[in-house]
Amino acid sequence: MNYEVKLLNAVIDTGDYIECQNEGVGDVFINYQDVWSFITSHYDKHKKIPAKQEVKSHFPDFEYLTTTEPLQYYIDNARQESMSANTRSLIASTHEMLKSGGPKIALSYLLSNANRLVKEATSLKDTDLVSEWRDRAKDLANRVNDSDEKTLGIPTDISVIDSEFGGWMPGDFIVLLGWTGVGKSFITRLFAVNAWLAGYRPMIISLEMNKQQEAQRIDTILNNGKGFFTHSDLVRPNDEVVDSYKKWAEDTFENMHPFYLITSEGLDVCDQNLVQAKIDQYNPDLVILDYHGLFDDASGAKSETEKAKNLSKAFKRMAVKNGVAIIDVAAVTMQDGHSERPPELEEVAWSKQLAYDADLVLSLHREVDSSIFQVVSRKVRRCAQFGFYLNWDLDTGEWREEWGV
Repeated sequence: MNYEVKLLNAVIDTGDYIECQNEGVGDVFINYQDVWSFITSHYDKHKKIPAKQEVKSHFPDFEYLTTTEPLQYYIDNARQESMSANTRSLIASTHEMLKSGGPKIALSYLLSNANRLVKEATSLKDTDLVSEWRDRAKDLANRVNDSDEKTLGIPTDISVIDSEFGGWMPGDFIVLLGWTGVGKSFITRLFAVNAWLAGYRPMIISLEMNKQQEAQRIDTILNNGKGFFTHSDLVRPNDEVVDSYKKWAEDTFENMHPFYLITSEGLDVCDQNLVQAKIDQYNPDLVILDYHGLFDDASGAKSETEKAKNLSKAFKRMAVKNGVAIIDVAAVTMQDGHSERPPELEEVAWSKQLAYDADLVLSLHREVDSSIFQVVSRKVRRCAQFGFYLNWDLDTGEWREEWGV
């Protein structure tokens, strides 16, 4: 592969091994990995790039070229050519897998390997904390000087979350626990709506409800008791409701940024690979996964507990890698006498993994037909434990924070 030869010659000509190391170019070498390994070993031992004569003595067949462009040019070109070759190989392998294993296996293979190629394409650099201290100091000064910035992360409009926890930060993995049917989905849709109203791009992957049900719920929360319609109106509309909705929707959505919704309709498999693919596709700020137990595990877990643990680890890594906040909804099986309070962390089968991965675990409870939602933290990574109540009319969408727990 000529691009490998050109890059190796550029490295030898410039002697700039550090730049190559910072750019992580080792992964572009396929046919000439042995030459690159020799250069790396030589630098580690002697703190300099070997001369061409020395390389030639070890690799007589290596082609020597004259390089005229800056080293970065050859790095970028080599990475581009490597990506093209790997993409062609992936397409060919997927085609063979489609013929031998069928569409589900081929799709899972394609998504898994495509995510790896996308990660390589972004070529994120490692950080030298010593050389980049000025950037960190500048970032601190910007945050101090921004007097209007009350919430560091994505705001929730819940005072205790925003003031104490700082909102949803990039890399946060938040888990919302609750008994079945207490309103977990309502709370996470409220988080998504408030993020969207604050100018952020939420993405909901819902495996429990269809597109129409989700849209009706989100529209009702956005309406927030303003009187244009109720949730019941959207479920059983008449001509007056249609006219009112059109006026409200035009005022609400015209010229606004996206609010992404993915449902299970048409999906045969929904695992961590698909979640990553959707993040790559839409680049959201906040991702809501509803709910944990309905997602498939691409790593092939042998039990539900193992699957839950694998997904927890995958979602946390995904949040950090992509710089997004991920909220994962998890249902807890109700036991006799336990329905009168929010569930404890220990009542989750994968609680140890959850406690390790999550930056925040919120636990929710609501009595049947009650408008009062009780939310308490069960694990918090960057502040003290907290709680709050919401008084929420689910039909009109009107809600308010009542008091701290």
